[in-house]
Amino acid sequence: MNLIHTALSTDTRPAPTALRALVRPAAMAIALAMVALAGCKDQSAPAVAATPAVPAVPATPATPAVAVQAPAAPAAPAAPAVAGAPTEVPTTTMSPAASAVPRKLPLGLQGVAPAGVTVRVKSVEIGGDATVLDVSISFANRITDSTMLALADTYLQDESGARLHIKRPDTNRDLTIREGETLNGQLVFLGSVAPTARKLKLVFNDGAQGDNIVSPGFSMDLPLQGG
Repeated sequence: MNLIHTALSTDTRPAPTALRALVRPAAMAIALAMVALAGCKDQSAPAVAATPAVPAVPATPATPAVAVQAPAAPAAPAAPAVAGAPTEVPTTTMSPAASAVPRKLPLGLQGVAPAGVTVRVKSVEIGGDATVLDVSISFANRITDSTMLALADTYLQDESGARLHIKRPDTNRDLTIREGETLNGQLVFLGSVAPTARKLKLVFNDGAQGDNIVSPGFSMDLPLQGG
């Protein structure tokens, strides 16, 4: 009976050290819970409202620039017309060649080419725009029935070397003449001869030989007299 009572007493009585060990953790848990509650209260505190932004002040519009115009200077009064003043008319100076009256000079010269062409120059008329020869041309050759006097360059040449080329007739541009035929008429050369010219040279088919029966070449000197 004593053994049973001792055993029961030992098992049901808690030791003091074990009790203190149980109390400390409980106290620490209560303290932590209080700290947590305090933190929650701090976090739930209302946030301070932010200060509203100051509205921007609209910019004052720039004053438009006003264009300042200087007053126009008064027009100067027109100078009074002088009564009786003659009106000046511009004059045009004409060259001597353009204003000169055509002059005609008798010649009476003759030239012959070996191919059978005979040219007689009766007169020369010197004008402002053209120089005209009054001529008679004949052709005689037993080998061919025609020849041409202006197949190549045909012209008048003055003492300075200037050439006045022939104005070719529309109906006979090469001055073709048939064998046994005589042509009477005028040869027109484009341009005027200087008033101081003393002689001219008449050239047919420049560069050709005189015995060329197709287009004989020859020249004649024309002295200018009595002008």
